[in-house]
Order: sequence, then C-alpha cells, then structure tokens
Amino acid sequence: MQTCKRAEERSISDIIKKVSEWRKLYTCGKGDTKDGKKERQSLENAAKIVGVNKKSLDDYLLQLMNGNDYGFNFQKNLSEKMGVLRSYVKNNKPKKGEEL
Repeated sequence: MQTCKRAEERSISDIIKKVSEWRKLYTCGKGDTKDGKKERQSLENAAKIVGVNKKSLDDYLLQLMNGNDYGFNFQKNLSEKMGVLRSYVKNNKPKKGEEL
C-alpha cells in the first residue's frame, strides 16, 4: 500500500498573495498585446501561471471571504497556517436557519 504525503500547508499570507495574483491575472490580464492592452487570462490559465490548482484557489478564496465575513483577524494571523482560518470559519459559521 502506497501512502500519499500531503504537501506542506501554506501560510495565510502566502494564500492571500496567491489568490490576489490569480484574480488580478483574471480581471486585469498579463503582458501587453499588439494594441497595448493587457491579455486577460481564464481562471484556469491564471491558476497555472500562479502554480496552484484552480480548485484549491477557489477554496482558498471562499475561506478568505468567509473569514472576512465572520471577523477573522488576518493581521494577527498572517503567519499561521490555513488550518487556523479553516477552524475559525467552521466554528463561527452560523447554523442553518441562523443569520450573521
């Protein structure tokens, strides 16, 4: 039986940088075309450029948005691993039927 070794967990600051770069490539583009405009990237292409799976970036973006909505202190926890944010979101997520 072969065991899979999990990749090293990323810090929250690294994730913020990767997600920001990914979304910037998608919304603003990269490089200049012949007419001087930047070429927008698809989300998939932008993920390849950033070097992280699109599915992971989608999940990171959701966790960051939920953390922001639930009052997570990003400045205090920038050096922490993503698990800290995931736990915070899980523990502070409203139960079904509740509101924020």
